Amino acid sequence: MDRRTGVVGLATALVIALAGCSSKEGNGGTPSNSVVPAPSPSASLPLSVAAERDALVAYRGMWSAFVEAGKTSDPDAPDLRKYASDNALKLIVRSLYTDRDQGKVTKGPLRLDPKATESKPPDVPTEVKILDCVDSTNWLEYKKSGELWDKEPGSKHRTTATVKLTDGVWKVSSFILEGGATC
Repeated sequence: MDRRTGVVGLATALVIALAGCSSKEGNGGTPSNSVVPAPSPSASLPLSVAAERDALVAYRGMWSAFVEAGKTSDPDAPDLRKYASDNALKLIVRSLYTDRDQGKVTKGPLRLDPKATESKPPDVPTEVKILDCVDSTNWLEYKKSGELWDKEPGSKHRTTATVKLTDGVWKVSSFILEGGATC
């Protein structure tokens, strides 16, 4: 399976899996080892701004954990569970299992440019919607021997995500990664 087919397959799986649900440059940023806490009240920072900031940290953390886990196709990488839950976690883990079974790993930088587009409820948000253009142009699949899996480059994918505050922790609960060249 070539890279384009793999990414399109993941994108298709994401769209199908999520259809029934309610809904930085470099490697996506390096997440800290700490859990992303709920926004704390601040006289200088409205709760909606803090929520969007913390949701974006969780979103970047999820992608960073996915990039790191992809280097060895490790579906049990603990950082995945720090930043993703529900359908987002299931889809990433399924993708890593498939790659491991096929004997491939994914390496290279993944570029992100996420923007928070909506916070619900507006006064004390517990859910933030994110819009991104995930650039996998240089995030490529390799055989475990080190040679490229195929000659297909990655692409840019319009991505929407939902990040939820659950038990005081922001995690990506779902995302839709559209096909290549969609942003």
